[in-house]
Amino acid sequence: MSTWNNYDTGVSDTQVTLIKILSMQYARRPNQIALLKAGDIRGFDESKEIGLTGRIIDFPGIKDQAAETGFRDSKFEPHPLADHVWGLCQIQRQEVRELYEHTLGLSLTDDQLNLLPFFCSEERIKEARSLIETHLKLELLDSLDSPHFHLERHSITEILRWKRNTPSCAYGAAKGQYSKCPKAPISPRTSRVMIINATRMRHTRARQLARKGVPKNLLSHWLGHTTERALEAYYNDPAEQARVIDEAMGPALAPLAMAFAGALIDSDEQATRATDPTSKLEFSRPGELLSVGRCGKHSFCATTSVPIPCYRCKHFEPLVHAPHHEVLDALLQRQSEENQALRIGGQRNLLIPIDLSADILAVKNCITRCNNRIVELGLTQ
Repeated sequence: MSTWNNYDTGVSDTQVTLIKILSMQYARRPNQIALLKAGDIRGFDESKEIGLTGRIIDFPGIKDQAAETGFRDSKFEPHPLADHVWGLCQIQRQEVRELYEHTLGLSLTDDQLNLLPFFCSEERIKEARSLIETHLKLELLDSLDSPHFHLERHSITEILRWKRNTPSCAYGAAKGQYSKCPKAPISPRTSRVMIINATRMRHTRARQLARKGVPKNLLSHWLGHTTERALEAYYNDPAEQARVIDEAMGPALAPLAMAFAGALIDSDEQATRATDPTSKLEFSRPGELLSVGRCGKHSFCATTSVPIPCYRCKHFEPLVHAPHHEVLDALLQRQSEENQALRIGGQRNLLIPIDLSADILAVKNCITRCNNRIVELGLTQ
């Protein structure tokens, strides 16, 4: 979401946005993204290849032991392109074409453009041209497939770390508009800025696919691995196992979470706020108020005259000899009325009755602890 927000607000350009999306979607390494050429994003001819249909992207492999050189000599890793990614790629293709033609002073054919890097910058193009023409004494149009045009790996790495919004495809005076730092995403779990890098995104994507049940052979292909041995860590997932266990055990453990968690007191003098009359919690009986305990925390909720929710609060300090059973009887009566809310001719007309089971369980738990305390003190109930 943060990636698209930065793109929509003009903080990041198409190139930076697409680099991040390719990394997140396909778990590619920075060097594979840096080595992409415009011709690696293409429509698909089903008569030539089997197993893929539609539009594809060919990622250059970088860990092929049979490769003779380090520059795009490994086997390629084809992947299907979703429509929204394909659309962004077409925008990038047009923007990078304009960048090359402006910087080189040439009009490029589609075939010539396909030889050039899909991601580049004005500075990198100028450096490559100087090296090719001045130092190597080569013809520029004969050297469009030169590795010197490609961005260096660390440039992609910095973009994936959300440290830079450049290099971009902007040229001339327009380059200054992308000088601002990108707005990094905020973790929904910690509410802090997330620490992101290419390795983390690769591992996150791989673990997502493993959790979805993608077989190891398919995940191995997706990541560009030649064997399945390196995938064990993604399938040995303690966090996911804990989530599954939590879902299974949740219904059984819920009653424990709803139980009374406060501290019993034998008398008002033992209360945390014994001298504060506003800490007293009372239960209303016809014609009188009965004290059931104290609130151990300064809080607006302590002013309520109906202390039923307090039985689930850790700050509630119930009196051992208070009439908690009357609170329970009132709750059971209220729950009975709620359960008959849909009865024809009933007094209420609600579609969903209120569920007081958590409060009932908490009061029952409190009564049990009070009874145990009375026995412990050697008093009769």
